[in-house]
Formats: sequence, C-alpha cells, structure tokens
Amino acid sequence: MDAETIRKHLSHRDAFIENRFAILNALVRMANDERNAVVARELVIRTLALRTALDAGYDELLDSLVRQVGLYPYVDQNRPRSFEDQLVIEAHRVPGLKGDRLFHSLQLSVFQELVGGRNVVLSAPTSVGKSLVIDAVLTTKRHKRAVIIVPTIALIDETRRRINYSLGKSHDIITHPGQRRLDDGRPTVYVLTQERALSRKDLDGVDFFVIDEFYKLDLRGGETDERAVDLNLCFHRFARQGAQFYLIGPNIADVRGLASEYRHVFLPSTFSTVALDIVHFDLKKNAPERAGKLVELCRGFTSPTLVYCQSPRSAREAAKLIYTECDLPMVETTRDAVEWLERNFPSEWEVIQALRRGVGIHHGNVPRALQQYMVRAFEDGHIKFLICTSTMIEGVNTVAENVIIFDRRRGNNKTIDDFTFRNIAGRAGRMNRYFIGKVYVLEGAVDEGDHVVDLPIEKQDDTTPLSLLLDLPNDSLTRYSQGRLTEVFSGSKLSEATIRQNRYVPISTQNALFDAIDELHNRNPALFTWRGMPDSEQLLAVCDLIFDLVDQGSGLRRHGIFKGSQLQAVLTGLMAAPDFGSFIRRRVDERWEGQSVSDAVEHALAFLRNYVGYTFGRQLMAVSRIQADVLSRFKGSRPGDYSLLAARAESLFLPAGLYALDEYGVPAEVALKLMRLTGPIDDVDQGLRMLASVALDKIDLMPFERNIIESVRRSLPPRAFLSADDVAE
Repeated sequence: MDAETIRKHLSHRDAFIENRFAILNALVRMANDERNAVVARELVIRTLALRTALDAGYDELLDSLVRQVGLYPYVDQNRPRSFEDQLVIEAHRVPGLKGDRLFHSLQLSVFQELVGGRNVVLSAPTSVGKSLVIDAVLTTKRHKRAVIIVPTIALIDETRRRINYSLGKSHDIITHPGQRRLDDGRPTVYVLTQERALSRKDLDGVDFFVIDEFYKLDLRGGETDERAVDLNLCFHRFARQGAQFYLIGPNIADVRGLASEYRHVFLPSTFSTVALDIVHFDLKKNAPERAGKLVELCRGFTSPTLVYCQSPRSAREAAKLIYTECDLPMVETTRDAVEWLERNFPSEWEVIQALRRGVGIHHGNVPRALQQYMVRAFEDGHIKFLICTSTMIEGVNTVAENVIIFDRRRGNNKTIDDFTFRNIAGRAGRMNRYFIGKVYVLEGAVDEGDHVVDLPIEKQDDTTPLSLLLDLPNDSLTRYSQGRLTEVFSGSKLSEATIRQNRYVPISTQNALFDAIDELHNRNPALFTWRGMPDSEQLLAVCDLIFDLVDQGSGLRRHGIFKGSQLQAVLTGLMAAPDFGSFIRRRVDERWEGQSVSDAVEHALAFLRNYVGYTFGRQLMAVSRIQADVLSRFKGSRPGDYSLLAARAESLFLPAGLYALDEYGVPAEVALKLMRLTGPIDDVDQGLRMLASVALDKIDLMPFERNIIESVRRSLPPRAFLSADDVAE
C-alpha cells in the first residue's frame, strides 16, 4: 500500500477501520526506511487523529510507530514497556522544566548541540516547538546573561509569560528598556526587540543569544530596512563577544555570510508535529465568489479558525461578512469587553461590532492590550474566529484547527511568496490538540521558491547600507567600506559623532538640516535653544523641519498630515487631551468626507503607536543632535536639548512606567485608574509592583478591567513582588 492510498484511507474513519491492519503494516515498513521518514511521520500523525477507532490490541504497535518516527511527545507515558524502550524515552525527557514533557527527536538533537557549546542555525516548520529548546537550555544555567531577540513587542510578552512560567524563580527576566538587572546572583534573561537590545548599555557580558525569525537578517529586499539593519548589528555585537547563538526560523534552504570563525551547525528540517490538508479554490482576486466561499467555510466550522487578510480594512470587511452572513448571534462571553470598549471608543468601530458576535480582529492598529485580550479569548473559546493581518506571522502563536487565507497578498498589495504562505499555513494544527491542520486558500497557489538568508556584514559592498556601516567598529569594516565612510565624513560640516548617531537619516538630509538650522538660527536664535518642552513657535519650527526635510511627507501623509503646522496642531491636541478616547473621538469628528468611523479610529490609533510612539521621537532627536552641532561648534551658543519631549512622545505623553504596562496587557485607560489611587508611576518596575499589590476592591473597576488585571497578575515576574531597594542595581 503506497502513501497516497494510505492517506486516502486515513481521510475516512470507516475506511481506516476496515483497512487498519494493512495501513499499520505499511507504516511499519515506511518508518523503518530512512528515505521515507518524512512521509511516514506525516501518516503516523494522521493515524493518531484516528487512534480512538483502533482496538486496544493496536495500541502497542501505534506507540512503537510514534517512537520510530521521533514523535516522542505523542508517546503514552503510562504504558508499561521494556527497560530498553523506557531508557530511550527517558533520554528524550526535557530536563528542568515543569511537567513530564518529552522532546521529539529534532528538539533533542538541537538541545544536545547547544549544550555541547555549538552555535546552531535551525530552520524548521512553525509547529516544531523551537522555543522549548530555548527554555531547556536556560534551565541548565550554563549562561549567566542570555538575550532573546524577537521581532515584535507582542512576542516579547508572549515569550516573557512562557519563560516566567518555567524559569521565573531561577532567572531574572527583563523585557523593557527601563528595567535594571538584579544583582542577586541569578542568571538574567533579556527578552527584547533589536531596537531595545541596541539601546541597553548592560549587554557587554552576553554569553548566549537567540534570534527568532532570523531570516529578517537578510537585507536584499531593495529599500533599506532599519529593523533589519538593527538586527544585523545585534548579531554582530553579540557574536563578536564570543556569545553562543541559536538562530531559529522557518523554511530556510541555506544561510550565507556567516563567518567560518563562528563554527555553526545549520540544521534545515521539514520535521513537523502536525499534518496539513491544504485546499486551493483558485478564485480570482476580485471575484464575488471569494466572499461567498469565506462565508460557506465559516458556516461549516465548529473549531477555532484563523482568517488571514492583507490589511486592517480587509480584516474588518471579512469580519463583518462572517458575522452578518453567518447570522452569528450576540455572545455573552465577550459582553464585558464590549461594554468597556464602547465606553472608550466609538461604538461604530467594527472591532466592537464584530466582538459582540464572537469574532475577534487582530492587527497592528489594535492597541496591544486588546490584541492580547483577543488571543486569550480565542484560546479560551470565547470567540471562534480570529481575523488577522501579518500579525498572524509576527505576533500570534495560538491554537487553531483551521486557517483561511482570504487574501493572497500583504499590506503593500504584493502577492505573498511561498515563504510567507508556509508561515501562515503553519498556524493550522497544534501538537496533542489538532493533529491535522486545515488550510483553505481562496485564491490560487503561490509559486515555490528556494529561500536563502544572506548576512550583509561579512560581505560588504556598495549595496551595504551606510546605516549599518556607521555603527560597526572600525576593525569590522572592509577597506572599501572605510573609504565610503571617509567620503561621507569629509563631505559634511557635521561632526563624525553626529552623523553616526543619526545613522538612519540619509547624509543628504542631515546636511540639508544643517543648512536650514543655520539659516533659521540667524533669523531667530531662540528657535532651537529650548530645553525640556518647547513653546508654540519652537515646536512649529521643529515640526516644519521634520515634515519638510526628515519625513519629507512620505510617512506623515499616510496619517493625514500635510504640513508642519498640522503636525504641531495634532501633537498639541494630544498633549492637551485628557485621555486617548477624547483624542480619538476628536479625530473621528474631524475625519474627511467619505471616511468611515472605523477607518478614522484606526488611523488615529496607527498615528499614536507608529508615529508618535516610535517615529516622531527618532526624527526629533535627529534634529536635536544637528542643532546641537550647529549651535555649539559654529555659533558658539548653548544648544537646545529635545530629549524630554522625545521621551514623553514615546510614552504618548503618559508617565513612562504607566504606559509600559500596556505591554503586559493593561490598557492605558485602566492603568490611569490605578495611578489615581497609588500616585505617580516613574518606571515599569514601579508599575509592576503597583499591579502586584494594589487593592482592587478600592477602585471603581468595570468587570473587564478587573479580569484584565487579574489575568496580568498571574503572569507577573518575581521582580514585581520585590521592594524598590531590591530592584535597584
């Protein structure tokens, strides 16, 4: 019996029961032939989904097959077996972690390589459990200072929760720039994005680091990706210290550019712990049948379903289509959340309307704490459908039996490649819960590709971004790169230090800022000498420079801002607003004709998070450094210092420690209520201590707010229960 015949029988319970002996007999032969290992493993997983249809006499045979294909987590640990068989199982037991967990064969191989001191680059499917190896390595306490680099803040929190559960008592876990390392002798684990890692000054002694989604190191995408540059700098900085590394990601065929001195082991694997059924419907992009097929599929599902859409607007449209055409009723399980959302956001926002009927929406414009709520509600069964954008790839690790790929594109309207497709499809199925993931692609299949990651640091040429070269030590630069930098420095009036600090601003832009500030200072010397917070005229001058020269309108126009004075007005309005809800409602009231309420809400949220909370501070500090260079070196006057405004903008003009709680799942609106009782919150550790100790019965909290705080409390790290003196380094 060949694999296709077995697969056909396994798709029908009755056919499997009728042919079970022949199927298992064929699987034994396959499993014993290394050439058929991948197919045999997939078919054994499909058999496990039907194990209740087997008579008791077949249990031992199936157990043997599971072990033969390396799927030890599926082994029945209560079954009596021979000493030799038990010895093999014990060899796969995960050391030091809670619960009787077993490695599968690939995890054990990777773990052994890492504890043997070797550097490992692992490419394996999403469902393979790459993170379990990290936790197991950390439990050995071989490393005193470990760094885990993840691509999003959402994954910081998810990783923190996971590690805190396993290692919270034995390790100090740091996730935020404002947290200081405890000097208590325990190993420290930093879970950070690349930007946060580069901003810390206490990472010189790193002895182990992990880069999740390491394919993002590749810079061959055309336009310079600032985050990819930062990721490369992180890798280079830690690797040069001699730190051991573990690079993990899916679907990579080869890695180039890693220096031979690192002596790494590249492990490309197709090992999977779930099987996938992929169905393509080959519908056209604009075909009305596509919406009908989405509704038809969702009507038939009873298990958790993720729906991938290319953009927030597409996600809203898909969610509305599902709850209206499937006639989904109001659900009691989300009522508290809906009531809270209606108090803080316009009730017409589609996120609220969908949640009423048990449909969650998860994309980058949804506030982080609400994203976390959506995932928890999905995992707890309170909502059956979760509609996602690329956050499905970069920030959502959750359990779903079904994945529907509604759009075969990403936000830029480019067709997804097979690398992205496999990442999305890999969210279907979960070990020991859904043996077979179901993937439904409403459009046609994507072309297959051969994915190679190329690290640019070891191969420097004229395509290597200057922003990368400017932050590398001189002994890491080739002679050609040194010549490029010499030309840049000699052609500018700015100091080398200023150019390096502003490495993400094109040198032509930096020189233009120099000339503009020089001229404006001659007219009005007070425009740039401010420190702390600017007056109206000073803020306008900076906003004009940012719009005209730094941003050049390319980013701000997407937020509905078309000149510097408009940026100044919006920032002033935000600083004066009593809360975010007031700011958002004003933006909704001022929306242009034809714009929906949902679009206006999400544009306001995107402006807050993506521009004010991230981009504005960086642009402002670039101007600050250049004015300081002009005034101190060429004007002989005391320069301004814009760092306070930049820092306040990064926390959206809330106390920094209070705003940081959003990452832990506490919305700013809830944190403000707590602060009114407890007083100012200066840093994240103070905020965590407040969360751990505040008496909830003394605060007027809505049921949703109380549930949010109680959920966050269960995941707080031990440092939240220390005194301020204990946390101080």
